[in-house]
Amino acid sequence: MSGAYMNSMYTQIEKQFNIPASLVGIINGSFEIGNLLLIAFVSYFGAKLHRPRIIALGCTVLSFGCLLISLPHFLFGRYHIESSISQRENVSVMPLCLVNHNLSSLPTEEPSTECEQEPGSLLWVFVMVGNIVRGMGETPIMPLGISYLEDFAKAENSPFYLATVIGPFLGLLLASFCAELFVDIGSVDEITIAATDARWVGAWWLGILICALLNLLVAIPFWFLPKSLVKEGEASEPEETSEKTATPLHYFLADFIPFLKALFHNPVYMLFICITVLQFSAFDGMISFMPKYLEQQFGKSASDAIFLIGVYNLPVLCVGYFSGGLFMKKFKINMYQAASIAFWVSLLEYLLYFAAYWTVCDTSPVAGLTVSYQGYVLWDSAGLQS
Repeated sequence: MSGAYMNSMYTQIEKQFNIPASLVGIINGSFEIGNLLLIAFVSYFGAKLHRPRIIALGCTVLSFGCLLISLPHFLFGRYHIESSISQRENVSVMPLCLVNHNLSSLPTEEPSTECEQEPGSLLWVFVMVGNIVRGMGETPIMPLGISYLEDFAKAENSPFYLATVIGPFLGLLLASFCAELFVDIGSVDEITIAATDARWVGAWWLGILICALLNLLVAIPFWFLPKSLVKEGEASEPEETSEKTATPLHYFLADFIPFLKALFHNPVYMLFICITVLQFSAFDGMISFMPKYLEQQFGKSASDAIFLIGVYNLPVLCVGYFSGGLFMKKFKINMYQAASIAFWVSLLEYLLYFAAYWTVCDTSPVAGLTVSYQGYVLWDSAGLQS
C-alpha cells in the first residue's frame, strides 16, 4: 500500500521541495537500494527461521520509514505559492513588436548554470533516507509472505489468494484522495489556487502517515502466527512430530555463500531475474512518472491522474490473477505449461505496447510554436503581455 502511494506522490514532493525530476528518480530508486541491501540475507535466512515474526519486524521497520518520509513536511514550514513569473524564464528570445511593425529578437543569452533548477531545501534527504528504510522493511514481506502463503495453500488456490491483495489499489485511492487536499491543510484559512493549478501540492504527508499507522497495526497479528500452517486438505500432524529440532545459525552461514554461487550459475534463474528487472523497471517508471505526464499533457489534476492510473492497471492485474488461478485449477496446468502460457501472453503484451508507438495524440497548440500569433503581441521588458 505504501509503495503504490509513494510512487504516485513523487510529483507532489518534487513541487514542494523544488527538486529536479532527475533527483526524484534517485529518491524513487533509493527504495530499491534499501531492498537490495537485505534481500539475499532475508530470503535465505528468513525461510529457515520464524517467517511471520520476521514479516512483523519488517512491517515495523516499514512504518518507521514512512514516519521519516513525512518528517520534512513538519520541518519545512508552510508551502509558498509562487505568484510571480520565475526569474529562470528566459524571455529574451521572444519576438518584440516595434512601433514600425517590424519584428526583431533580442540577443539570445548564453546558457548559464544559474538557470538550472536547484533544490529548494535539503529536507528531501529525509525522504530518501526514509525510502531506504522503507525498502529495508519491505524486504521480508514479499518473499517470505508468498512462501508462507504457498506452504499451506494448494497450488491451484494460491493465485486466488494473491489476487485478493488490495493494498496497491487502496494506496492509489488514498493518494488520489490526499492529492485533492492542500499540503498545508489545517494551517491555512484560505486556499487561493485550484487543484488543477500547476502550483498545487497535495497533502502527500498525510497519506504516508496513514500508511505508517496501518503497517504498524498489520504487524501485530504476525507476531502471534505459528511458524508454519497445516496444508489445505491435510490433517494436522501431532505436535511431537510436527516440531523440528532447531538448527544452529552457524550451519546456515556456512551454506550461504555456496547457495549464492549455485544461484548465479543457474542460467534459467538468471534469465528470469533479467526479465523481471525489465518488467518491474517499466512498470515502476510508469507508475511514478505517468501522473506528471497526465497533468502536463492533458491538464488533469494530480488526484485525477493518480485515480486514472489505478483504474487502468490494478483491476486488470486482479483479473489476471483470478483468471490464471481458475485456468490452472480447471485444466491442471503444471509448471512447464504455465511458463509456456506466460511466454505467449507476454509476447502479445509487448506487441501491443509496440503498436502503441503509432498511437499518438494531437499536439497541444502553443502560440509561436505550433500555431501562429493572431495579430501582434507586445511584450514589455518584464516579459508580460501588454
